Amino acid sequence: MITIVIATRNRVHTLKKVSPSFFDQEAVSEIVFVNDCSDDDTCDVLNQIAQDYPSISCKIISNTERMGQGQSRNIGIKNASSEYILFCDDDEYMEAGYAKTCLEKFRHYKAGVVSGRRIYMRVGETPQQALQRFGNGLRNVPPFYKTICEYANSARFDGDFEMPLVNSIMLTSKDILEKFPFDPFYFHGNGYREESDFQMNLFLNGYKNYKTNACHTFHLPFSEVKTGGQRVNLLKRIYWSNRYNSYFFDKYYNHYKEKMGYLPPKPAAKFCFFVFCVYKEILRPLLKEAYLLGRAYLKS
Repeated sequence: MITIVIATRNRVHTLKKVSPSFFDQEAVSEIVFVNDCSDDDTCDVLNQIAQDYPSISCKIISNTERMGQGQSRNIGIKNASSEYILFCDDDEYMEAGYAKTCLEKFRHYKAGVVSGRRIYMRVGETPQQALQRFGNGLRNVPPFYKTICEYANSARFDGDFEMPLVNSIMLTSKDILEKFPFDPFYFHGNGYREESDFQMNLFLNGYKNYKTNACHTFHLPFSEVKTGGQRVNLLKRIYWSNRYNSYFFDKYYNHYKEKMGYLPPKPAAKFCFFVFCVYKEILRPLLKEAYLLGRAYLKS
């Protein structure tokens, strides 16, 4: 009924931890891993793990040259045999029932895409502890910032929330994906806006996208995810995020602005995003560190 598609590169150390949670999903009949020219023993490890789940069909496709996550997902879609497709990342646990819950919401809302909520785990924390800490969110902020076209992952809200963009661990249909494939432009750097591009394309073509509190994924602590994927340093993250956001805005912003109502002109929106990016990557971590140091000082 559901095929899970995972694009992966040099993440065998994280796949050993998280991939059993993919195989344990109810309503999942198939998993397609697309190995994007890994230098490690990804294929061997995945074959070993798959042997413990004989009821789940497992396909491992190895690219002959690096394609990037977007094009690797397109390859996974072509090789999927199910009506519905759920994308997951190679460094993220999937809560039991995640796939089934997303499918139920997808059908109920006749949606374009449905995702659960992502929780970033702390070092030494279990998924259960992370969920208890997170609840329905951590911050009283809007779930979606219209001007910069960005969702707030930790925003508090109850139930299901419709918004143009949702998390990357998302379920949709193969029919939709064949109409709106992933744009391979986001290949280099940090790949920012890859999922946003697909979801915005759906939103502007009349589909509804939902994020639900009814299911969760748990991202491994960043200290455990140092290799693979599209890891780049701080300055490169800022550069690639703004480069890809500029491409994304050039592609969609005028139509998006018409649909959303009053928004600033595109150049102003790009500048707002640049300020947001610098704040998120530099100022917010510094402020958080200063807060923790201050609290520790007051306790001493």
